[in-house]
Amino acid sequence: MSSHARFSNVSIVRGFYGALFTPQGLRTLADLVAPGYVDHNAEAAGRGPDVVRAHVEALRATLSDFSLTIQDIIADGDRVVTRVTGQGIHTGAWMGIAPTGTTVRVKGINIDRLVSGRLVEHWGEADTVGMLRQMGVDPFAGRLNP
Repeated sequence: MSSHARFSNVSIVRGFYGALFTPQGLRTLADLVAPGYVDHNAEAAGRGPDVVRAHVEALRATLSDFSLTIQDIIADGDRVVTRVTGQGIHTGAWMGIAPTGTTVRVKGINIDRLVSGRLVEHWGEADTVGMLRQMGVDPFAGRLNP
């Protein structure tokens, strides 16, 4: 029986996202993320805890003082859905956009699948259009057909 067996998937995911962006959060990845973990939004990035670590480090490089708040959490079987809001200051270049110093809020929805108390799969969607607009970028400028 895993050390996480006494915890529900909801409490594991809540703890994972709650600690992920804290200074000690990345140190707990090996305990919470399975070696075969796959992020279906970044399958080419590889597998395992290092995929999560790279994502968090890239986010921190773009948005300083980043924090994540869970708005809703729902579980069904081995899957946990979270509706989240992240917030940070745009102090690093992102997608060719120079830092603006703007406080950016981004909403997202995540689906995580767990096996034996560890995350094994992730799907996520974030409001990147809203994020771009907060950075002063019109994501549709010159891209829509007349």
